[in-house]
Amino acid sequence: MKQTLARLAGVVLMLCATVPAAAQETSTAAENGGSTGFFQAPVFVAQPGAVTPLSKGATTEFNARVVTVVPLAIKRTSLVGIVQFTPFADNGAGGNANSPAFVYGPVVNVVDQRLWSFDLDGLFAYGPAAKGNSDYTHKFLFEGDLFFKLGDAMNAKGQWNGLSVYALMAYVVSGLPDGVESRDRMVLLSGLSLPLAPWKR
Repeated sequence: MKQTLARLAGVVLMLCATVPAAAQETSTAAENGGSTGFFQAPVFVAQPGAVTPLSKGATTEFNARVVTVVPLAIKRTSLVGIVQFTPFADNGAGGNANSPAFVYGPVVNVVDQRLWSFDLDGLFAYGPAAKGNSDYTHKFLFEGDLFFKLGDAMNAKGQWNGLSVYALMAYVVSGLPDGVESRDRMVLLSGLSLPLAPWKR
């Protein structure tokens, strides 16, 4: 049961994790001709990666995720919407823990350098329930996201200039059963982030 809860936490946390890199790409898009209102032109990002719950006995799983980032007129702030799932995760009962999860909320860029950036997120996740009678439940998460701008480091051109490597630490604040220890609420996320639209040539 403990391992299952950790995986559920991991799935939800990872949803939030990859948001920051996408947010930076959206801000750039807005500056280069996006909308000029409060909500800027959105950016769609693919963020395949791995999720590693820090609970004892938990396993690392592949995570498939797509992100929509909407930069705001507020400097360094974006709204994100994420859909993700772990297609190969074992649910411990002979099946796969591959139900999709949905994450949304604000992302704030704290540091943005040429080759790296760091963001802080406060997000809501709607995903598989770890308690109660419902299949899905809401969770609230805090997250710190570190991105290495691989595309910039390689002087890549076009769309590949937005390629990033991410390492994210997420903490599930609410939505898990009572008594879950702090370590079991933490998940490390890692992977690649590549903007898909608008496409640059």
